Amino acid sequence: MNLPLMNLHERVLSVLGCRFADDVLIDAPYDVSMEMIASLNISEVVGTNDHDIGEFEMKSQTHRYRHAEQAGLLHMMDIPSKFNMGRIVERIQRNQEAYQAKFERKMAAEREFYEQKRASEYDAAFHEGRVTFVS
Repeated sequence: MNLPLMNLHERVLSVLGCRFADDVLIDAPYDVSMEMIASLNISEVVGTNDHDIGEFEMKSQTHRYRHAEQAGLLHMMDIPSKFNMGRIVERIQRNQEAYQAKFERKMAAEREFYEQKRASEYDAAFHEGRVTFVS
């Protein structure tokens, strides 16, 4: 799962603010072709070794960068942080489960409170003679 935390413009501004990037190609094609490398005078293509992606995505990534790798321009980096969208989704789901359990406990306590209140009101009314049985 690789969902962006920032929109396109925020990501572009973040990369442009990095001193190691000279330029950012917005809406780049998925496949980095030799024509694109030559026409844009690309000197380096950087990818990441994402260990959380599946086999299909890994094959797709290998296919995506094949021309840059053949030209010797591909540099793959390891991601030092384990913080990714999958982890965020897991945390949200865990918190949702905890909230759901808390909500159910409160609902049960509230239900018990009102049942006891109704029972005590009924008992009080019965002892005061306000409740009569009709047969």
